[in-house]
This record gives sequence, structure tokens and C-alpha cells, in this order.
Amino acid sequence: MVRALLRDDAAGPHTLDSSVKKAYTAASLGVSTGVLTKIMVEHPDATGLRDMNDKVLVLQGGLPIRAGGEVIGGIGVGATPGSDTDEACARAGLEKIADRLS
Repeated sequence: MVRALLRDDAAGPHTLDSSVKKAYTAASLGVSTGVLTKIMVEHPDATGLRDMNDKVLVLQGGLPIRAGGEVIGGIGVGATPGSDTDEACARAGLEKIADRLS
């Protein structure tokens, strides 16, 4: 379930879908989508993770949201100039709410 969604006027409509899928993936698997991309490069047999269902998207920019050591959701960012900046923006978002997650 999506709780909040923000989109810049200059971002394409497809970025909404990719951001939601990145958040879903990070929340479902409990790791950043950046870590998942590295795992797939290092272990090609893990690429099947991409095919779990149509909601999964393994591209950098998705991070799990944890509270009390438990995954309670995910944050996904898309449409920055690169996937590494997608993840950096997601981290910045988490840092803004970190005091509410303890």
C-alpha cells in the first residue's frame, strides 16, 4: 500500500511506477535494491529474483524502512540523473525521518 508519493513536474509518468516498485522490492526483501543489483552481478543464478512477480524492480533507488530492527516499509526514488543518485536521495529521505523510526 502506497502511503505517500511525490513527483517533480519534470519527471516522466513512468517514474511513479518505478519508484513504487523499488520501494516494494526493498520492503519485501529487506535489503536495498542497490545491494540486490550487486548480488545479481556477482551471482547470475540470483537473477530469478527479478521474476518473482510484476511488482519487483531491481534497480538502485529502493531502501527498506526499519523501525526497532523490523522492516516496516520501503522508500523508492526514480528519475534522478543516475541510479546511484536515486539511492542517495532515498537515503536522504530516510535520514529526515530517522528520529521517528526509533
